[in-house]
Amino acid sequence: MEIKVLMIIGLYYPVIGGAEKECQKLAEALSRKGVKVMVLTQYFDDLPEFEVINGVEIYRKIKASRPWAPTYLLSVIKFLIDKKDKYDIIQCFGIYFYTTASIIVKFLFKKRVINRIENAGIKETGEYGDLNRIKRIKFGFLIDGLWRKVDRLIAISRGIYKELRNRGVKDKNIVYIPNSVDTERFVPATNKKSWDSKIDLIFVGRLAKQKGVDILLKAIRILIDQNFDISLSIVGDGPLKEELQHLTYKLGISSFVSFKGNQKDVLPFYHNSHILVMPSNWEGLPLVLLEGMACGLPIVATDIEGIHEGIEDGANGLLFSPGNSIQLSEKIKFLIEHPDKAIEMGKIGREKALKNFSLISIVDKYIELYRSLLND
Repeated sequence: MEIKVLMIIGLYYPVIGGAEKECQKLAEALSRKGVKVMVLTQYFDDLPEFEVINGVEIYRKIKASRPWAPTYLLSVIKFLIDKKDKYDIIQCFGIYFYTTASIIVKFLFKKRVINRIENAGIKETGEYGDLNRIKRIKFGFLIDGLWRKVDRLIAISRGIYKELRNRGVKDKNIVYIPNSVDTERFVPATNKKSWDSKIDLIFVGRLAKQKGVDILLKAIRILIDQNFDISLSIVGDGPLKEELQHLTYKLGISSFVSFKGNQKDVLPFYHNSHILVMPSNWEGLPLVLLEGMACGLPIVATDIEGIHEGIEDGANGLLFSPGNSIQLSEKIKFLIEHPDKAIEMGKIGREKALKNFSLISIVDKYIELYRSLLND
């Protein structure tokens, strides 16, 4: 039986973030396994409306004007109807107006719809996360309620699974499939870095409020005041770049911190680092976490849902309280002063990545889900 899947995501390569990277990785890996995969994403003036990338058909056909939400929704519906014979399953990345469009087409043409939840909300404040965002966006009522009518909701972390259950979604409608990492590409460095000289820290991610980079910079100041020989590479870009560069200057740590910008290939940066630091305020299941684990790096990360999926505190990394730069500096200090423990944590992280998050095993889980839906 041929499996035909249409993936829908707001942005796609070369516009890349965590969800976009995961979508591309899954689409191409599924295609190599014989699954017919198409991707529908937003239109950009400087990108072709249609192209084939590594065996996957990419349609940049979502176009919107004013009012944004209704025209966006209608644009997706038109594409889904025009191409209705080319797919049997619709897979949405994140809950958005394309979720609503998919539900409408589901009932019109008996298609199967699955929706990945990309981010968990913050329980204490009710902020952030895919489900909380619905309440904040204009015309969110076009999504609210309808998202429950998909055939399956994919929880990429156990925290998201729990959040869905708390919102009344039945277990039979939730499938736990975490993000993946290509463990054949992301491997530990061949030439191990010495822990006897300068310690290189790395942050990889978008420079936005979510990622908590300001907390990391303050921790760097504390460590420098304690005479630790360290450097920090910040790989990524985003709306807070100038603000963070100013904070770096204000803290007097400009000579210790390097802003690397977006990088097409982050692997050499992992290989040139001792410790990966992830000071995020909220997450789903970050790809950077899985990449760092696969590369055998000890990780210091925030004690939040999503991070728990990969890090067992004290085993393959260390956790600190959100927003606490002093605690973060203490965790980094511990690894610097206990290099044997840090190296052992990296090895355990690599083993965990191989066991729980390898791309090969995750792709097989998706194929199993597709087949079960088509046979239902």
